[in-house]
Amino acid sequence: MTVVFAKDKGRFLATGPFDNEMPHHYIIITDYVWWVAHEDQIYAWMRACLPRGTAHHQGMVVVVEHDHDASNFLLRWS
Repeated sequence: MTVVFAKDKGRFLATGPFDNEMPHHYIIITDYVWWVAHEDQIYAWMRACLPRGTAHHQGMVVVVEHDHDASNFLLRWS
């Protein structure tokens, strides 16, 4: 499954889960300039709303385990 949530030029590409080896949702950051400009706000939201806070952010990807967390992230930041 691949879903693109886009405003402006598109901030993220959301995909997954794929199988037992890749069971999570992967939100790929496609607009790095936007991310850097809002990083403090995004991290504050992640600490408040995601179970592992900013540990979900891994390089250019935000990895979340649950559908509702992926949806909440995308609804808030897309």
